[in-house]
Amino acid sequence: MTGRVIHTGQVVIDLTLRIEAIPEPGGDVFADESSMAVGGGFNVLAAARRMGVETLYAGPLGEGPFAEAARRALEEIGVDHVGPVAPGDQGYCVAMTDARAERTFISTCGAETRGPADAFDHLEVSGDDVVYLSSYSLADPASRVALERLAGRLTEARAGCTALFDVSPMVGSVPMSSLERLGALGPVWSLNEREAGLLADRLELRAEAGDHAGVCEALSGRLGTVLVRAGEQGSWFSDGGAARHTPSIPVTPVDTNGAGDAHSGVLAAALARGVDLTTALRWANVAGALTTTHFGPATCPSEAEIRALV
Repeated sequence: MTGRVIHTGQVVIDLTLRIEAIPEPGGDVFADESSMAVGGGFNVLAAARRMGVETLYAGPLGEGPFAEAARRALEEIGVDHVGPVAPGDQGYCVAMTDARAERTFISTCGAETRGPADAFDHLEVSGDDVVYLSSYSLADPASRVALERLAGRLTEARAGCTALFDVSPMVGSVPMSSLERLGALGPVWSLNEREAGLLADRLELRAEAGDHAGVCEALSGRLGTVLVRAGEQGSWFSDGGAARHTPSIPVTPVDTNGAGDAHSGVLAAALARGVDLTTALRWANVAGALTTTHFGPATCPSEAEIRALV
């Protein structure tokens, strides 16, 4: 039986700028290209929908022009909003991509962070579902309480669902107690190489820079199931033993914005369909790589495009 992907994170507006380089302090540059689109958690949701899986957005939406744009975008891709309506408008993220295709972000907090403590109490989760968690939800006290409450309920109920925890750059600053509460759910911890290093440092684990297998194994020894994403090098996965490598495909990137989101969305969708983890990771790696060949955030390829290169 195919489960659903239930996204508990944040949908925001992406203001995307393509520039030669980040200006120095006090400097000013003109963007070569610019765009505005619904992003953040929307990128994950869009990727999951590209795989044909029923997908729900359980995070808050606000009231304002950005929130209305988010609602329309969700409707267009067939995602039902099952979360609360929160005061204020949706937040936004300024995403700057330089000539090396590297990204720098500046974000605001909007209605997506203002859900009530019981925001997820109504969610009915089956054992076939994949629940997507983001540590961005732990950066704000209100959304942190709601997510910890959901994790506690699912843990106590032994719901049997798969939890995919997208650790995000916030892992360097969110409370360790919150990470521990989400860790009790037994999630798949998904981190890029920088995030893996940040979390290893916080846990006082020894790991050499660039040793993706080593940091994956070290984190797994403390956390359980861990996935470390390393772009063109592929990904490493460990559930307590030796890290296993899953390759990616060679591409010429033009924009890495949204690559991690595409990876997470495709991985979540594949797991919801009952695909084995090795195959799911291969699909996700290909999706993340192909996403970087297009400018913009929600550029996940179709399932047919992914399968053609697996």
